[in-house]
Amino acid sequence: MKRVTFILLCGFGITAVLNIIFTYTGSEPRGVFTKILLMPLLLFALATEAGFKTSYAKVFAAALFFSWLGDIALSWDSLFIQGLVAFLTAHICYLLFMLKIKGAKGLLQFQPLFGLPVLVYLVILLFILDDYLEQLKIPVYIYGIIICSVWLYSINLFWKTDKKIAALLFFGSSQFVISDSMLATHKFIYPFNILPPLIMLTYCSAQFLLTLGAIRYSRLVNTEQHTV
Repeated sequence: MKRVTFILLCGFGITAVLNIIFTYTGSEPRGVFTKILLMPLLLFALATEAGFKTSYAKVFAAALFFSWLGDIALSWDSLFIQGLVAFLTAHICYLLFMLKIKGAKGLLQFQPLFGLPVLVYLVILLFILDDYLEQLKIPVYIYGIIICSVWLYSINLFWKTDKKIAALLFFGSSQFVISDSMLATHKFIYPFNILPPLIMLTYCSAQFLLTLGAIRYSRLVNTEQHTV
Protein backbone atom coordinates (compact mmCIF):
# COMPACT_ATOMS: atom_id res chain seq x y z
CA MET A 1 0.00 0.00 0.00
CA LYS A 2 1.28 3.45 -0.90
CA ARG A 3 2.20 5.82 1.90
CA VAL A 4 -0.31 8.46 0.81
CA THR A 5 -3.07 5.82 0.77
CA PHE A 6 -2.13 4.77 4.29
CA ILE A 7 -2.22 8.41 5.46
CA LEU A 8 -5.65 8.96 3.88
CA LEU A 9 -7.03 5.80 5.51
CA CYS A 10 -5.60 6.91 8.87
CA GLY A 11 -7.25 10.29 8.29
CA PHE A 12 -10.52 8.50 7.68
CA GLY A 13 -10.12 6.56 10.91
CA ILE A 14 -9.43 9.70 12.94
CA THR A 15 -12.33 11.55 11.33
CA ALA A 16 -14.63 8.59 11.96
CA VAL A 17 -13.68 8.48 15.65
CA LEU A 18 -14.27 12.22 15.99
CA ASN A 19 -17.63 11.90 14.26
CA ILE A 20 -18.73 9.10 16.59
CA ILE A 21 -17.69 11.20 19.61
CA PHE A 22 -19.51 14.28 18.30
CA THR A 23 -22.58 12.18 17.52
CA TYR A 24 -22.56 10.70 21.02
CA THR A 25 -22.14 14.08 22.72
CA GLY A 26 -24.78 15.76 20.53
CA SER A 27 -22.40 18.23 18.92
CA GLU A 28 -24.41 18.46 15.70
CA PRO A 29 -22.38 21.03 13.66
CA ARG A 30 -19.11 19.18 14.28
CA GLY A 31 -20.83 15.88 13.62
CA VAL A 32 -22.13 17.06 10.25
CA PHE A 33 -18.75 18.53 9.29
CA THR A 34 -16.79 15.35 10.09
CA LYS A 35 -19.44 13.17 8.44
CA ILE A 36 -19.14 15.08 5.18
CA LEU A 37 -15.35 14.51 5.17
CA LEU A 38 -15.57 10.71 5.44
CA MET A 39 -16.32 9.60 1.89
CA PRO A 40 -13.94 12.06 0.15
CA LEU A 41 -11.08 10.58 2.21
CA LEU A 42 -11.96 7.07 1.04
CA LEU A 43 -12.38 8.30 -2.54
CA PHE A 44 -8.91 9.86 -2.50
CA ALA A 45 -7.48 6.68 -0.96
CA LEU A 46 -9.06 4.61 -3.74
CA ALA A 47 -7.77 7.05 -6.37
CA THR A 48 -4.18 7.01 -5.10
CA GLU A 49 -4.05 3.23 -4.79
CA ALA A 50 -6.20 2.00 -7.68
CA GLY A 51 -6.99 4.97 -9.91
CA PHE A 52 -10.19 5.20 -11.91
CA LYS A 53 -9.04 3.63 -15.17
CA THR A 54 -10.85 0.31 -14.79
CA SER A 55 -14.61 -0.17 -14.92
CA TYR A 56 -14.80 -1.81 -11.50
CA ALA A 57 -12.85 1.07 -9.89
CA LYS A 58 -15.19 3.59 -11.52
CA VAL A 59 -18.24 1.72 -10.25
CA PHE A 60 -16.84 1.54 -6.73
CA ALA A 61 -15.93 5.24 -6.84
CA ALA A 62 -19.53 5.96 -7.87
CA ALA A 63 -20.72 4.01 -4.82
CA LEU A 64 -18.58 6.17 -2.52
CA PHE A 65 -19.77 9.34 -4.30
CA PHE A 66 -23.45 8.47 -3.86
CA SER A 67 -22.73 7.50 -0.26
CA TRP A 68 -21.28 10.98 0.21
CA LEU A 69 -24.45 12.52 -1.24
CA GLY A 70 -26.44 10.32 1.13
CA ASP A 71 -24.36 11.49 4.10
CA ILE A 72 -25.10 15.09 3.20
CA ALA A 73 -28.82 14.49 2.68
CA LEU A 74 -29.32 12.49 5.88
CA SER A 75 -27.82 15.32 7.91
CA TRP A 76 -31.29 16.89 7.61
CA ASP A 77 -34.53 15.05 8.39
CA SER A 78 -36.32 16.86 5.58
CA LEU A 79 -34.03 15.21 3.01
CA PHE A 80 -34.54 11.62 4.19
CA ILE A 81 -36.03 10.44 0.89
CA GLN A 82 -33.16 12.01 -1.08
CA GLY A 83 -30.70 10.30 1.26
CA LEU A 84 -32.48 6.99 0.82
CA VAL A 85 -32.30 7.30 -2.97
CA ALA A 86 -28.60 8.23 -2.83
CA PHE A 87 -27.72 5.22 -0.69
CA LEU A 88 -29.93 2.96 -2.79
CA THR A 89 -27.88 4.05 -5.82
CA ALA A 90 -24.67 3.47 -3.84
CA HIS A 91 -25.69 -0.09 -2.99
CA ILE A 92 -26.57 -0.80 -6.61
CA CYS A 93 -23.03 0.34 -7.48
CA TYR A 94 -21.56 -1.90 -4.77
CA LEU A 95 -23.52 -4.82 -6.21
CA LEU A 96 -22.30 -4.02 -9.73
CA PHE A 97 -18.73 -3.88 -8.42
CA MET A 98 -19.05 -7.32 -6.86
CA LEU A 99 -20.62 -8.71 -10.02
CA LYS A 100 -17.55 -7.55 -11.94
CA ILE A 101 -15.23 -9.65 -9.77
CA LYS A 102 -14.01 -12.50 -11.93
CA GLY A 103 -13.29 -16.03 -10.80
CA ALA A 104 -14.61 -19.56 -10.44
CA LYS A 105 -18.02 -20.43 -9.06
CA GLY A 106 -18.78 -18.80 -5.74
CA LEU A 107 -19.94 -20.31 -2.46
CA LEU A 108 -23.67 -19.83 -3.08
CA GLN A 109 -23.39 -21.46 -6.49
CA PHE A 110 -22.17 -24.61 -4.74
CA GLN A 111 -24.44 -24.38 -1.69
CA PRO A 112 -27.36 -21.89 -1.92
CA LEU A 113 -28.43 -22.63 1.66
CA PHE A 114 -25.63 -20.37 2.92
CA GLY A 115 -27.77 -17.47 1.72
CA LEU A 116 -30.84 -18.53 3.72
CA PRO A 117 -29.96 -16.50 6.89
CA VAL A 118 -29.86 -13.32 4.78
CA LEU A 119 -33.32 -13.99 3.37
CA VAL A 120 -34.69 -14.82 6.83
CA TYR A 121 -33.17 -11.62 8.25
CA LEU A 122 -34.72 -9.52 5.47
CA VAL A 123 -38.19 -11.01 6.01
CA ILE A 124 -38.02 -10.50 9.80
CA LEU A 125 -36.72 -6.93 9.49
CA LEU A 126 -39.40 -5.87 7.01
CA PHE A 127 -42.08 -7.62 9.09
CA ILE A 128 -41.02 -5.65 12.20
CA LEU A 129 -40.87 -2.34 10.31
CA ASP A 130 -44.07 -2.85 8.31
CA ASP A 131 -46.50 -1.17 10.73
CA TYR A 132 -44.26 1.90 11.10
CA LEU A 133 -43.42 2.73 7.48
CA GLU A 134 -46.73 4.21 6.26
CA GLN A 135 -46.13 5.96 2.89
CA LEU A 136 -42.45 4.95 2.92
CA LYS A 137 -43.24 1.22 2.80
CA ILE A 138 -42.39 0.67 -0.88
CA PRO A 139 -39.12 2.69 -0.89
CA VAL A 140 -37.90 0.98 2.30
CA TYR A 141 -38.86 -2.46 0.98
CA ILE A 142 -36.90 -1.81 -2.22
CA TYR A 143 -33.94 -0.52 -0.21
CA GLY A 144 -34.01 -3.55 2.06
CA ILE A 145 -34.05 -5.94 -0.88
CA ILE A 146 -31.12 -4.19 -2.58
CA ILE A 147 -28.88 -3.96 0.49
CA CYS A 148 -29.54 -7.60 1.36
CA SER A 149 -28.79 -8.51 -2.26
CA VAL A 150 -25.35 -6.93 -1.82
CA TRP A 151 -24.91 -8.85 1.44
CA LEU A 152 -26.06 -12.06 -0.23
CA TYR A 153 -23.72 -11.71 -3.17
CA SER A 154 -20.79 -10.92 -0.88
CA ILE A 155 -21.23 -14.43 0.52
CA ASN A 156 -20.92 -15.82 -3.00
CA LEU A 157 -17.49 -14.18 -3.35
CA PHE A 158 -15.97 -16.87 -1.13
CA TRP A 159 -14.29 -19.44 -3.40
CA LYS A 160 -14.76 -16.98 -6.28
CA THR A 161 -11.85 -14.69 -5.41
CA ASP A 162 -9.08 -14.23 -2.85
CA LYS A 163 -10.42 -15.11 0.61
CA LYS A 164 -9.16 -11.87 2.20
CA ILE A 165 -10.96 -9.79 -0.43
CA ALA A 166 -14.11 -11.86 0.01
CA ALA A 167 -13.91 -11.48 3.81
CA LEU A 168 -13.47 -7.70 3.62
CA LEU A 169 -16.44 -7.29 1.27
CA PHE A 170 -18.59 -9.71 3.26
CA PHE A 171 -17.93 -8.08 6.64
CA GLY A 172 -18.29 -4.63 5.08
CA SER A 173 -21.68 -5.57 3.65
CA SER A 174 -22.69 -7.12 6.98
CA GLN A 175 -21.77 -3.95 8.86
CA PHE A 176 -23.82 -1.91 6.39
CA VAL A 177 -26.89 -4.07 7.01
CA ILE A 178 -26.44 -3.71 10.77
CA SER A 179 -25.99 0.05 10.47
CA ASP A 180 -29.06 0.51 8.28
CA SER A 181 -31.13 -1.77 10.50
CA MET A 182 -30.31 0.39 13.50
CA LEU A 183 -31.02 3.52 11.45
CA ALA A 184 -34.45 2.13 10.51
CA THR A 185 -35.14 1.30 14.16
CA HIS A 186 -34.11 4.79 15.24
CA LYS A 187 -36.08 6.49 12.45
CA PHE A 188 -39.30 4.49 12.41
CA ILE A 189 -39.71 2.63 15.71
CA TYR A 190 -38.08 4.51 18.60
CA PRO A 191 -35.18 7.01 18.79
CA PHE A 192 -32.94 5.24 21.32
CA ASN A 193 -30.16 7.62 22.40
CA ILE A 194 -27.43 5.00 22.04
CA LEU A 195 -28.25 4.22 18.40
CA PRO A 196 -26.80 7.28 16.54
CA PRO A 197 -23.15 6.65 17.58
CA LEU A 198 -23.59 2.90 16.96
CA ILE A 199 -25.04 3.66 13.53
CA MET A 200 -21.99 5.75 12.66
CA LEU A 201 -19.59 3.19 14.13
CA THR A 202 -20.95 0.36 11.97
CA TYR A 203 -21.37 2.64 8.95
CA CYS A 204 -17.76 3.84 9.06
CA SER A 205 -16.56 0.29 9.60
CA ALA A 206 -18.62 -0.87 6.61
CA GLN A 207 -17.28 1.75 4.22
CA PHE A 208 -13.71 1.22 5.42
CA LEU A 209 -13.86 -2.56 4.94
CA LEU A 210 -15.53 -2.28 1.53
CA THR A 211 -12.90 0.20 0.35
CA LEU A 212 -10.07 -2.01 1.60
CA GLY A 213 -11.66 -4.88 -0.31
CA ALA A 214 -11.79 -2.78 -3.49
CA ILE A 215 -8.16 -1.70 -3.06
CA ARG A 216 -7.00 -5.29 -2.49
CA TYR A 217 -8.93 -6.47 -5.54
CA SER A 218 -7.37 -3.72 -7.65
CA ARG A 219 -3.90 -4.80 -6.52
CA LEU A 220 -4.75 -8.44 -7.28
CA VAL A 221 -5.91 -7.60 -10.81
CA ASN A 222 -2.84 -5.44 -11.44
CA THR A 223 -0.56 -8.26 -10.24
CA GLU A 224 -2.29 -10.78 -12.50
CA GLN A 225 -2.02 -8.46 -15.49
CA HIS A 226 1.71 -7.94 -14.94
CA THR A 227 2.34 -11.67 -14.68
CA VAL A 228 0.54 -12.46 -17.94
